[in-house]
Amino acid sequence: MAEALFVDTDARPDALIGRVLHKLCRFFAVCAGITLILMALMSLTSIVGRALIDKPILGDYELVQMLSAVAVTMSLPFCQMIRGHIIVDFFTTALPARINKRLDIFASLVMAVAAFIFCWRITLGMIDLYGNGDASMLLNLQTWWGYAPMVPSFFLLGCAALYTAWVDFTGARA
Repeated sequence: MAEALFVDTDARPDALIGRVLHKLCRFFAVCAGITLILMALMSLTSIVGRALIDKPILGDYELVQMLSAVAVTMSLPFCQMIRGHIIVDFFTTALPARINKRLDIFASLVMAVAAFIFCWRITLGMIDLYGNGDASMLLNLQTWWGYAPMVPSFFLLGCAALYTAWVDFTGARA
Protein backbone atom coordinates (compact mmCIF):
# COMPACT_ATOMS: atom_id res chain seq x y z
CA MET A 1 0.00 0.00 0.00
CA ALA A 2 1.30 3.45 -0.88
CA GLU A 3 2.14 5.77 1.97
CA ALA A 4 1.46 9.47 1.90
CA LEU A 5 4.45 11.59 1.01
CA PHE A 6 3.29 14.39 3.25
CA VAL A 7 0.71 14.46 5.99
CA ASP A 8 0.43 17.80 7.75
CA THR A 9 -1.28 16.58 10.93
CA ASP A 10 2.09 16.76 12.70
CA ALA A 11 2.61 20.30 11.41
CA ARG A 12 -0.56 21.67 13.04
CA PRO A 13 0.40 24.30 15.60
CA ASP A 14 -0.85 24.39 19.18
CA ALA A 15 -1.23 28.18 19.49
CA LEU A 16 -4.42 29.83 18.22
CA ILE A 17 -2.54 32.20 15.90
CA GLY A 18 -0.65 29.23 14.50
CA ARG A 19 -3.83 27.25 13.87
CA VAL A 20 -5.46 30.24 12.14
CA LEU A 21 -2.37 30.84 10.00
CA HIS A 22 -2.13 27.14 9.17
CA LYS A 23 -5.77 27.01 8.04
CA LEU A 24 -5.40 30.19 5.97
CA CYS A 25 -2.19 28.96 4.37
CA ARG A 26 -3.78 25.60 3.63
CA PHE A 27 -6.83 27.33 2.07
CA PHE A 28 -4.56 29.40 -0.16
CA ALA A 29 -2.67 26.25 -1.20
CA VAL A 30 -5.91 24.44 -2.06
CA CYS A 31 -7.00 27.45 -4.12
CA ALA A 32 -3.62 27.35 -5.89
CA GLY A 33 -4.13 23.67 -6.67
CA ILE A 34 -7.62 24.29 -8.04
CA THR A 35 -6.22 27.13 -10.15
CA LEU A 36 -3.57 24.81 -11.59
CA ILE A 37 -6.14 22.12 -12.36
CA LEU A 38 -8.41 24.62 -14.13
CA MET A 39 -5.44 26.01 -16.01
CA ALA A 40 -4.42 22.50 -17.15
CA LEU A 41 -7.98 21.75 -18.31
CA MET A 42 -8.10 25.04 -20.20
CA SER A 43 -4.75 24.27 -21.88
CA LEU A 44 -5.90 20.77 -22.77
CA THR A 45 -9.12 22.13 -24.25
CA SER A 46 -7.19 24.71 -26.23
CA ILE A 47 -4.69 22.15 -27.56
CA VAL A 48 -7.42 19.69 -28.53
CA GLY A 49 -9.43 22.49 -30.10
CA ARG A 50 -6.40 23.68 -32.05
CA ALA A 51 -5.51 20.16 -33.25
CA LEU A 52 -8.96 18.84 -34.10
CA ILE A 53 -11.12 21.75 -35.18
CA ASP A 54 -8.57 24.54 -35.60
CA LYS A 55 -10.27 26.56 -32.83
CA PRO A 56 -7.99 27.18 -29.82
CA ILE A 57 -9.13 29.16 -26.80
CA LEU A 58 -8.46 32.81 -27.49
CA GLY A 59 -5.95 34.24 -25.03
CA ASP A 60 -4.99 30.93 -23.45
CA TYR A 61 -1.36 32.06 -23.18
CA GLU A 62 -2.42 35.24 -21.39
CA LEU A 63 -4.52 33.27 -18.93
CA VAL A 64 -1.79 30.68 -18.31
CA GLN A 65 0.73 33.45 -17.65
CA MET A 66 -1.54 35.25 -15.19
CA LEU A 67 -2.85 32.15 -13.43
CA SER A 68 0.61 30.59 -13.08
CA ALA A 69 1.86 33.62 -11.19
CA VAL A 70 -1.23 33.58 -8.99
CA ALA A 71 -0.94 29.84 -8.24
CA VAL A 72 2.73 30.06 -7.33
CA THR A 73 2.27 32.98 -4.96
CA MET A 74 -0.77 31.39 -3.32
CA SER A 75 1.18 28.22 -2.53
CA LEU A 76 4.16 29.97 -0.89
CA PRO A 77 2.57 30.61 2.55
CA PHE A 78 1.70 26.94 3.11
CA CYS A 79 5.17 25.93 1.98
CA GLN A 80 6.60 28.25 4.63
CA MET A 81 4.28 26.96 7.35
CA ILE A 82 5.29 23.34 6.75
CA ARG A 83 8.91 24.34 6.16
CA GLY A 84 8.83 22.96 2.65
CA HIS A 85 11.18 25.47 1.06
CA ILE A 86 14.47 24.19 -0.29
CA ILE A 87 17.27 24.48 2.23
CA VAL A 88 20.85 24.48 1.00
CA ASP A 89 22.67 23.10 4.00
CA PHE A 90 25.89 21.95 2.39
CA PHE A 91 27.98 24.22 4.61
CA THR A 92 25.86 23.96 7.76
CA THR A 93 25.39 20.21 8.24
CA ALA A 94 28.48 19.98 10.44
CA LEU A 95 27.43 22.94 12.60
CA PRO A 96 25.77 22.43 16.00
CA ALA A 97 21.96 22.28 16.09
CA ARG A 98 21.86 25.55 18.05
CA ILE A 99 23.57 27.44 15.22
CA ASN A 100 21.38 25.81 12.59
CA LYS A 101 18.32 26.88 14.58
CA ARG A 102 19.60 30.48 14.62
CA LEU A 103 20.20 30.33 10.87
CA ASP A 104 16.63 29.07 10.40
CA ILE A 105 15.32 31.97 12.48
CA PHE A 106 17.38 34.42 10.43
CA ALA A 107 16.16 32.87 7.15
CA SER A 108 12.52 33.11 8.30
CA LEU A 109 12.99 36.76 9.24
CA VAL A 110 14.58 37.53 5.87
CA MET A 111 11.67 35.74 4.19
CA ALA A 112 9.19 37.82 6.20
CA VAL A 113 10.88 41.09 5.28
CA ALA A 114 11.05 40.11 1.60
CA ALA A 115 7.40 39.00 1.58
CA PHE A 116 6.18 42.24 3.15
CA ILE A 117 8.25 44.29 0.69
CA PHE A 118 6.83 42.28 -2.23
CA CYS A 119 3.33 42.81 -0.84
CA TRP A 120 3.88 46.54 -0.62
CA ARG A 121 5.45 46.86 -4.08
CA ILE A 122 2.85 44.64 -5.77
CA THR A 123 0.12 46.72 -4.15
CA LEU A 124 1.64 49.89 -5.57
CA GLY A 125 2.04 48.26 -8.97
CA MET A 126 -1.54 47.03 -8.90
CA ILE A 127 -2.84 50.50 -8.04
CA ASP A 128 -0.79 51.95 -10.91
CA LEU A 129 -2.09 49.33 -13.36
CA TYR A 130 -5.64 49.97 -12.21
CA GLY A 131 -5.17 53.71 -12.68
CA ASN A 132 -3.77 53.55 -16.20
CA GLY A 133 -6.21 50.87 -17.38
CA ASP A 134 -3.56 48.41 -18.55
CA ALA A 135 -5.12 45.33 -20.14
CA SER A 136 -4.03 42.14 -21.86
CA MET A 137 -3.69 42.19 -25.63
CA LEU A 138 -6.09 39.49 -26.79
CA LEU A 139 -8.72 39.25 -24.08
CA ASN A 140 -8.52 42.85 -22.89
CA LEU A 141 -8.47 41.58 -19.28
CA GLN A 142 -7.45 44.17 -16.74
CA THR A 143 -3.86 43.36 -15.76
CA TRP A 144 -4.38 44.34 -12.13
CA TRP A 145 -6.75 41.38 -11.68
CA GLY A 146 -3.77 39.03 -11.73
CA TYR A 147 -2.05 41.11 -9.05
CA ALA A 148 -5.02 41.16 -6.67
CA PRO A 149 -4.58 37.61 -5.26
CA MET A 150 -0.81 38.11 -4.98
CA VAL A 151 -1.11 40.89 -2.40
CA PRO A 152 -2.79 38.80 0.32
CA SER A 153 -0.61 35.82 -0.62
CA PHE A 154 2.61 37.71 0.05
CA PHE A 155 1.16 39.25 3.20
CA LEU A 156 0.22 35.78 4.44
CA LEU A 157 3.69 34.53 3.51
CA GLY A 158 5.21 37.29 5.64
CA CYS A 159 2.96 36.39 8.57
CA ALA A 160 3.79 32.68 8.20
CA ALA A 161 7.52 33.46 8.10
CA LEU A 162 7.25 35.58 11.25
CA TYR A 163 5.34 32.77 12.93
CA THR A 164 7.91 30.13 11.99
CA ALA A 165 10.70 32.41 13.26
CA TRP A 166 8.80 32.85 16.53
CA VAL A 167 8.29 29.09 16.86
CA ASP A 168 11.99 28.47 16.30
CA PHE A 169 12.94 31.24 18.71
CA THR A 170 10.64 30.13 21.52
CA GLY A 171 10.85 26.41 20.92
CA ALA A 172 7.06 26.11 20.75
CA ARG A 173 5.51 23.14 18.95
CA ALA A 174 4.63 23.94 15.37
